[in-house]
Amino acid sequence: MRKMKDNEIDALLEGFGWATLCMVDPDCRPYAIEFSYFLENGDLCGLVHPRGKTAECLASTQAVCVKICDSDAQCRRYRAVSCFGIAAFEKLTNPADVARAWDKLEEQLRLKNDEYSGYKEHYLSSGKSLPLLRIMVSERTGVISSPRNKPKKEEDRELASAVD
Repeated sequence: MRKMKDNEIDALLEGFGWATLCMVDPDCRPYAIEFSYFLENGDLCGLVHPRGKTAECLASTQAVCVKICDSDAQCRRYRAVSCFGIAAFEKLTNPADVARAWDKLEEQLRLKNDEYSGYKEHYLSSGKSLPLLRIMVSERTGVISSPRNKPKKEEDRELASAVD
């Protein structure tokens, strides 16, 4: 195992859109949710309900960790990044901003265009604000496996090429 270089961290963040958002609740107990994200100006952004348990946790402390991991089936080849920062909700009301957020999420997740068109249209036609969770990343760390033997399975070869 070795520390990842900045370009390797960037590659993992850009190549994925699924992570675990880690925080603590008001009683200082750990709490985590799965989080679909997109990148914007160095920030991690996602669409999270602003009145649930996540909002309750962030009301007591906005410090979070976002964990993104990739591995082969045997965990011989892996990449893992932790992004530490401050999270805050934004209410997007401008129709162009609402559409852009849904479009960027589709792009990050490599979905077909308008995969989220129903959700996008709901917010655009209702006039409701779209709850965007923005995580302003202050520190990033990562580890990566060192190449060993050539992988035998096709999915392992794909991961190896992404890791190398």
